[in-house]
Amino acid sequence: MPVPDFLVDSSARLVLGCLIVWLVTRLLRRVLMGLAQRTVSRADDFVVKAVLATAEPLGYLGVAYWAWQSLPIEGRGDWIVSFITRLLAVVLVVRLVNSVLLRLLRGVLARVPSSVTTETLVALSPLIRTSVWILGALIFLQNQGVQLGAIFATLAGAGIGLGLALQGPVKDFIVYVTILLDKPFVVGGVIRYKDLIGVVERVGVRFTQIRSLDGQRVVVDNTALLSDELQNLDDLPRRRIVHRIGVTYDTPAETVAAIPGMMEEIATSVEGVEFDRAHFISFADSALLFEFVYAVPSSDFVHALDLQQVVNLALLRRFAAEGIQFAFPSQTLYLQQQKTDPA
Repeated sequence: MPVPDFLVDSSARLVLGCLIVWLVTRLLRRVLMGLAQRTVSRADDFVVKAVLATAEPLGYLGVAYWAWQSLPIEGRGDWIVSFITRLLAVVLVVRLVNSVLLRLLRGVLARVPSSVTTETLVALSPLIRTSVWILGALIFLQNQGVQLGAIFATLAGAGIGLGLALQGPVKDFIVYVTILLDKPFVVGGVIRYKDLIGVVERVGVRFTQIRSLDGQRVVVDNTALLSDELQNLDDLPRRRIVHRIGVTYDTPAETVAAIPGMMEEIATSVEGVEFDRAHFISFADSALLFEFVYAVPSSDFVHALDLQQVVNLALLRRFAAEGIQFAFPSQTLYLQQQKTDPA
């Protein structure tokens, strides 16, 4: 029984086309990879590999469709094959565009001076992928002859209600991206928010988790976090520490005069501490008040607290050795007895 001519033609197209695709992709891989390896950047290496990885299956898909067209099949079957072929082609191209865009974005973020972390890429990736998939879907529908005007009109009407419903989530996402890009604080940094001082453990889409100095985990809304005054305690190349210390009123004047020198001696004896000044500044209600100022040339908040603790302990020991008593809020009541004339 002779083989039908259309089968011979279809088989010849399939074999010849696959052979051509195989040869061309191998040749392009050798030439393009050779050119890409001559450059310093690795982005072009990735782009070449991604394009070739997509071009080869796309070429085989085109060959299969070309071979199918030689078969005497019309009607619904031909439409289904054409639909599937175009759909697969769009999927391959969209995946290629997504991978290339995300790789280029990663390269751009790596060169940003503010050391934007991978969290930025994680935040922007869904937006980029969704946009590319929507664009690919619109191109596919238009290629299939779908009238997009009615679809756009429907989406425009529904978009108003959808926009109102998504107002909160969209605002949260924008604030999240703002934190990642502007870097008012980073994960692992120490911040002061209202009366809270703690270490930032995690920045989420809606909330930021802060570990306070007493160990509690505090969850703060990102919008509220940026709407109030926020202090980044890590962003200080030099920390100035001010102490106000009171001693009791029964401290001798000679000892009072010697206390600023004691403070200077303690500060200069601690490595990493730069003494600024120490003075007897005022007569408070229940204490003789001294102001003791020194600096720590470090941006590490915890290190500054460690040095402050060393200074405080040294001051406590020195006062104990000198017999100097710290004052505490108190009131002294003086009673004066009036003398009465004898009757």
